[in-house]
Amino acid sequence: MKTRSSRFALALAAALCVPGAASACFDTYLFLAKSSLVYPAGQMAVEASGEYVMPALKDATGDILSGATNLYYGFSERFSMQIGLSSSEKERTAFSLDGYGVRGVFGLVRAFRGVYHLDLVLEHAAPFDGAESGIELSIPSIFHFERLSFIAHPVTSFGRNVDFGLRGHGGAFYRFSDTGIVGVGAEYASAQSGSRFGRRLVNGEGATSFFFGSRIGSAYLQNEFIKGWGKTGNDFGFAVTVKYLFPALVR
Repeated sequence: MKTRSSRFALALAAALCVPGAASACFDTYLFLAKSSLVYPAGQMAVEASGEYVMPALKDATGDILSGATNLYYGFSERFSMQIGLSSSEKERTAFSLDGYGVRGVFGLVRAFRGVYHLDLVLEHAAPFDGAESGIELSIPSIFHFERLSFIAHPVTSFGRNVDFGLRGHGGAFYRFSDTGIVGVGAEYASAQSGSRFGRRLVNGEGATSFFFGSRIGSAYLQNEFIKGWGKTGNDFGFAVTVKYLFPALVR
């Protein structure tokens, strides 16, 4: 029991101390603000997160880690960008930044009837060695009510040495205060699950996740615990993300 507890502590420390892979659109800041995925004009944010996978609880030798750092900036009320560096999924001792990503989000529909948001997201990601170059195109739909938020995010991917793929994720979230949120998500062949990705939290093509987020001043902390489906998804993992918002440059 002591060994297992120490391992969980090590995993949490590793996830907190290294950056984590950009993946699903679950974002504590945007959900608490009842926003789309577009960051407000003049708003800058930095993010560090870590993802840790435990394929077998009884054997720590197979544990793997991935991560990334991201910078967000809102250029207008309808357009924001994200750039980042990432580490593909690998053993803890081999962790290193080996890829980059650029993402643009355009707001197609903003607060229709005070509830519905629709965005267009275009993302390019590739490893530094140029072995592949991927493009992702997606159209997330978000519904914000007084305390509840729902999201459905279908994604398609293609590129050089990247197979064409269709996948998606979604979730339901509850804001229990102005500073806290909980939720449950599901995904199929998404960034945290599925054989297409070298960086993922579980081996199975599908997974269910539990999400917890909070705000402390200008900092946002979120935790996600994820469990794979089926025989190939019998592992589980978790992700920790810390985001900091700078004072807006435009009022």
